[in-house]
Amino acid sequence: MLRELGAIAGMALLVAGCAGTVERADEYAAGGEWTKAVIEYRKAHAKRPRNVEYKSRLKQTELQAAEFYYHQGANRVALGDLDGAMVQFQQGLSAMPEHGKLQQAMADALARKEAQVHYAEGKLLAEAGKTAEAAAKFKHALEVHPNHKEAGAALAQLHKDLQNGEEEEGVVLKSRAPVTLNFRQSDLRQAFEFLGKSFGVNVIFDEAVRGTPVTLFAQDVSFDQGLNLLLSVTNTFYKKVGPTTILIAPDSKEKRGQYENHVVRTFQLNSVKAKEMADILRGLMTIKKVIVNDSLNSIVVRDTPEIIKVASRIIENNDRKPAELVLEVEILEVNRTKAEKLGLDLGTYQIAAVVPTFNVGTAFREVRDATTLTMPSATLRFYKQDVDAKTLANPKVRVLHGKSAKIHIGDRVPLRAATIQDATGQVRTTFDYRDIGIRLTVEPDIHVDNTTTVKLALEVSSLGENLGTVNEPAYRIGTRNAETIMLLRDGETAILGGLIRDEERNTRVRLPGLGSIPAVGSLFTSYDDSGGRTDVLLTITPRVVRGWDAPAAKSWEFYSGTENVFTTRPTFAEVDGAAQVRTMSDTPAASQSGATSEAAPPASLPSTGQASPAAPEAGVAAAPPVLAFSDTGYEVASGQEVSIGLVGTNLAGVSDLSANVLYNAQVLGFVRGERGDAGAETFNVQGGTAPGMVQVGVGFGPNATRSSNSPFARLILSGRQPGVSYLVYQTPTLKGSAGEMINAQLRASRIVVK
Repeated sequence: MLRELGAIAGMALLVAGCAGTVERADEYAAGGEWTKAVIEYRKAHAKRPRNVEYKSRLKQTELQAAEFYYHQGANRVALGDLDGAMVQFQQGLSAMPEHGKLQQAMADALARKEAQVHYAEGKLLAEAGKTAEAAAKFKHALEVHPNHKEAGAALAQLHKDLQNGEEEEGVVLKSRAPVTLNFRQSDLRQAFEFLGKSFGVNVIFDEAVRGTPVTLFAQDVSFDQGLNLLLSVTNTFYKKVGPTTILIAPDSKEKRGQYENHVVRTFQLNSVKAKEMADILRGLMTIKKVIVNDSLNSIVVRDTPEIIKVASRIIENNDRKPAELVLEVEILEVNRTKAEKLGLDLGTYQIAAVVPTFNVGTAFREVRDATTLTMPSATLRFYKQDVDAKTLANPKVRVLHGKSAKIHIGDRVPLRAATIQDATGQVRTTFDYRDIGIRLTVEPDIHVDNTTTVKLALEVSSLGENLGTVNEPAYRIGTRNAETIMLLRDGETAILGGLIRDEERNTRVRLPGLGSIPAVGSLFTSYDDSGGRTDVLLTITPRVVRGWDAPAAKSWEFYSGTENVFTTRPTFAEVDGAAQVRTMSDTPAASQSGATSEAAPPASLPSTGQASPAAPEAGVAAAPPVLAFSDTGYEVASGQEVSIGLVGTNLAGVSDLSANVLYNAQVLGFVRGERGDAGAETFNVQGGTAPGMVQVGVGFGPNATRSSNSPFARLILSGRQPGVSYLVYQTPTLKGSAGEMINAQLRASRIVVK
């Protein structure tokens, strides 16, 4: 009966407690304190989990709390307060973690926050003049949050400014139709005037320009091509003095100094030291003034705009973020000590006799009284000890390329260095602190393919016994060292072991005479044996967290002008197979005169009374075939596939083509080969015959398309692990229709696996 009454009383108290909890929850909900309301309802539901009403109220309150905090966070997002919005969303998710709208809103807020960080970094880079890096930051912001309006507008403005800058640099043309230049001993001024009239450009001349004769033939050239050709053959240069006006002057140091503008630009460097970058610029270019600001790590350059552009490209390609990795180190030290003491320790016997002054008659008695014999105490020792200790350390250190990282696990022990007595007689002792324990020093060199050359030095030391005195201690230091240089792949583990130290001591203490008796002597002998073994095992694993910030493929190589003139534009701009250029030494013996153009008739240039030149000779040796890839650079994520087009130019006379394509098998894997768009009659792609090699064979028919834009085959490769691989043609074989062998030029490509 008492037990039943106690249960009833407990139930009543539980119901009363739950009722109080629900009342508090209702009050919190009425006051808009939804988090507290949810907590109270959860308490009530935990006390009475079978109560349907409590469970229903809890679900309703969680939903109301989630909706409340969702709208609160949405309002904060509208006001631009992302941090406050994420706080509201987090409270809503704590009330109802499975709420779909809250999860989406939280993810969107995080994306907005990350995009905002990239946008702010991009703005700083743009203000510092690093347009390429700023554009990359804006693109990353758009990748994280595609609706980031500020990043999109900033990226569009960068492109617009770049385009406007290029348009401002060039001359505004009224006509862009290509012309044919045909001069035979024509006046220099008339040649430039004809080119200007053909494209609607005004040409003025410096007073030092002389009317020297010009001989030149160029078919279907643009304004830039024709202008560069004329400037080259007449040893002159031009200066833009208006949107549609240029000035021609002799190419001399005095005239360039007279007409060329000079600008001052400050380059803020991120990674490379300013002095090192200044040395690079001075070694590659002739720059008038370069000043290094060490405190800001910047350089100030004063020169012509063209030289400033070349210097900017050089700095952009060299001032890259260095690679960085995390070194995971595991150090295991195993100590094994054995000690054993067994036997009868009788201590030390001693006989002492003090002979005083004595009478002869009483001599024996007095000597007997003055003589003492000390008997040692006997101790039976039986002691055995076996110690097995392990010391494990697992440090991780993050280090930049080429920098040294140090790890010390142990103690700093003060050791006496010197004792100094000053003039007053006071004695002072100085100490040097010595690192005792495990010391590891590593210096990594990270390569482009994320392999790492690790220079490693390991020292294991311990403090031994005192070889000096108590007042003048001199401790023995036991040490083991190992130094090595190894090449490791990203994630590869290297083991360094074998630093073993063995020590064994055996001590025997015997009672003279009795201890030497066979069999019985063991009872009067004390044994003291000890031994120790120490082994150190080290493993090191490099993990690249950021590879080399390599420049874009198109930035690896760029025009830098001639020996004396620096510019980012080629001397003969855009001259290729579509523009046929011949000088007097290349043309037939026929005479030349005047100039012909689609934009202006030959009569626009006065004739010298000589015959027109012959057309370019037929039968000129055709350009050799070129085997390349559809792009000079590719990027692919690990586990993803990338399509590589195999293309060729000047393949008109080729009937059969076979070659091996090589790649890094550790970074890439072969998936399959596909027929290209060239319409080949026979096609064969075979991979796996050797690691990192694919065999390609193609037979061209009479209707095959041999355009450089039409791949004759495609390779589908997949990224295996982060790294860099180059695509290279090996041993290509090209045959003509008659079976003759044709030599080909080869172009390589590059794939970055992220």
